[in-house]
Amino acid sequence: MRGVLEIRLSDLFRATLPDECGNDGYLGIAPDGSRYHVVVPVDRKISRGLKFWINPADGTPFGGYKDWHYFRCLTYGASPLEPEKDLTDRRERARQNGRLVQKWAQSAGLPIRIREDME
Repeated sequence: MRGVLEIRLSDLFRATLPDECGNDGYLGIAPDGSRYHVVVPVDRKISRGLKFWINPADGTPFGGYKDWHYFRCLTYGASPLEPEKDLTDRRERARQNGRLVQKWAQSAGLPIRIREDME
């Protein structure tokens, strides 16, 4: 029986990018739910299929692995002139992404847990 995959909140933080950067961050989970990886940054036009001709012919998404499950993390509105607010907003969005990825993984039959490893 497969165990529960533990995903670090700090990895979700890495995949939570400012909306203005034009890139998306993804969390990929192995088909059997045994491991994960972060794919970041991914050009938004490629990740959302607007540049479909760049994707490999074998169906492997934007630098990820074939047959893996990919969750696109929500971006956040950056506040570059207010570093503390920017950090707070990014952390909160990373936590929101954690809640969303748990629901998403559950619907795919992949048991995960988010490990809080940030201050």
